[in-house]
Amino acid sequence: MAGGIGEYETSDAVDVLIALHACDTATDDALFQAVKARASLIVTAPCCHRELRSQLTPPPLLADVLRHGILAEREAEILTDGLRALLLEIHGYRATVFEFISPEHTSKNLMLAAHRRSQPVDTEPLRDRFRELCEFYGIREQRLATLLGE
Repeated sequence: MAGGIGEYETSDAVDVLIALHACDTATDDALFQAVKARASLIVTAPCCHRELRSQLTPPPLLADVLRHGILAEREAEILTDGLRALLLEIHGYRATVFEFISPEHTSKNLMLAAHRRSQPVDTEPLRDRFRELCEFYGIREQRLATLLGE
């Protein structure tokens, strides 16, 4: 099939989703497909992180640090993947973010893995934390959150 990840129609048979270096919001599209299909395991290696960078408004406490472009870029990457993990937890997963290859080989070495929880958890505190983080950094929109109706 040729086309975007978001155009793919998942079936109920999806048990594992693997997305390696899906650039920018293509990672969010893949994560949404996995959540929608209720996949039991999700493994992603996010790549480009452009969506939040342009929205990032440094909080006053971090303004002197994040005025440097490279540091703001890295903060946006960390925030993007942290929010993705939090959104997966809100939607029934236990998420982990870790390095999967030595940084000497590539700077794109984070992996986001998630397992579907067998028991539900109280998601309201997680939603509150998500909203607080977005407000703290001035984030108005995040693709996975939009797709999930958050």
